[in-house]
Amino acid sequence: MPQEVDVFNVALSKIGAEPVDNVNDGSINAAHCNRLYPPLRKALLRSHHWNFAEDRAELVQGATPAFEFSFSYALPPDLLKIKEYNGESLDTSNLLLTQILKRFKIEGRLLLTNDGEVKIVYVKDVKNPDNWDSLFYQTITTWLASDLALAIAKDENKSDKLLKEAMGYWLPLATAVDGQEGTVVPFSTDDLTWGR
Repeated sequence: MPQEVDVFNVALSKIGAEPVDNVNDGSINAAHCNRLYPPLRKALLRSHHWNFAEDRAELVQGATPAFEFSFSYALPPDLLKIKEYNGESLDTSNLLLTQILKRFKIEGRLLLTNDGEVKIVYVKDVKNPDNWDSLFYQTITTWLASDLALAIAKDENKSDKLLKEAMGYWLPLATAVDGQEGTVVPFSTDDLTWGR
């Protein structure tokens, strides 16, 4: 079962750097990993609707906003991105997306809306690598290695090579395979688009 220290050590091994004993061992390599890894993990999770990072919540009403909206709802603490709002997809292929987005607004850690009930499907921050898809694991370790190649090894060529591998090979493969799992949502269009 991979742990956070394994993510660090796989990335460090890709640049030929010394492994760490644990995530807080006081070494310079652990310090670089601890600084670079959390924002990278969150960014990669936010970049796609990963099936392994999907969760559902019915939000609880909070204080009434000062103006414009009737209700506020606290967002889940692990939320990175909303995928569905009250059963409607926020996917960019949804032609009604602009109408859906006008129904709510996110301010800080609150969702503001005029809807008296809010149910969301969202992408959450999955910190435990054991819960990741194996292709996501390859993507994040390679991308982290790219960042570490600059921070530790000061090797721009190695960093560029690893970033191209992460973005050009692992990420497209991971998102393609992830997208094949689950219900296929057909792309819908209107007559004007077909007439072009």
